[in-house]
Amino acid sequence: MLSFLENYDDLTMSEKKVLKYIVENIELIPYLKITDLAEVTFVSKTVIINLSQKLGYSGFKELKYHINSSVRDKINQETNNGLNYRDGLKQSIEKTFSLVDEKVLVDCARLIQSSKNLFIMARGTSKAAGYYLEHLLLSVGIQCIFIKDYNLSELFTNFVTENDTVILISLSGNTQKIVETAKTIHLKKANIINMTSFQSNTLSNYTKNNLYCYTNLADTKKNDKISRIGFFLIIDLLIHQLSLEEANGS
Repeated sequence: MLSFLENYDDLTMSEKKVLKYIVENIELIPYLKITDLAEVTFVSKTVIINLSQKLGYSGFKELKYHINSSVRDKINQETNNGLNYRDGLKQSIEKTFSLVDEKVLVDCARLIQSSKNLFIMARGTSKAAGYYLEHLLLSVGIQCIFIKDYNLSELFTNFVTENDTVILISLSGNTQKIVETAKTIHLKKANIINMTSFQSNTLSNYTKNNLYCYTNLADTKKNDKISRIGFFLIIDLLIHQLSLEEANGS
């Protein structure tokens, strides 16, 4: 694993704060944009750039590259050492909990409640999460339409208005058909809620309502057997929040 302590005494208090966050969340850093890191550490982008240079890198992009390489080496080593699959699932659950932003969760629940029409769209193995979400929404009295048919994924956007909300589920956040749908919905000024893994992805650019789960693998083109357990956790939390909002009369 990388060592960042060599120049620690030369860092400012703000730079030390950022470094502390990086060390404590090392596996998440490859998926963060510099603006994301600045936001969660309450510093400017300049502080992060200066920190990267003091650590011996040209900038945050190069720092991310080296951290990503180090994290992948660690994952490969753990895999070669026979990391228990159950331990991997446990890690996904625990890290997903840490990624859930309570404010975003509340905003999404209220958005769903206030929408005229609610649509869900998912592809591949992520459709299982779509079915689960559809069932739970209906069980709490919220009508929704799950776009299961690939051929309808373009047609349904013709009926979407700015009073509607579309929930898009994609582990990679780069599924072509879903990204194309997001573009169309965004242009129509309808509301979007994304469920994706916590990484830099195209889908997250179309809304602030991003519900992130954790996975150390997200390339579903190469491996669509990747666990979606984080999605099911997010859905349970969202349904619970909807129940709280209903009980509070919001």
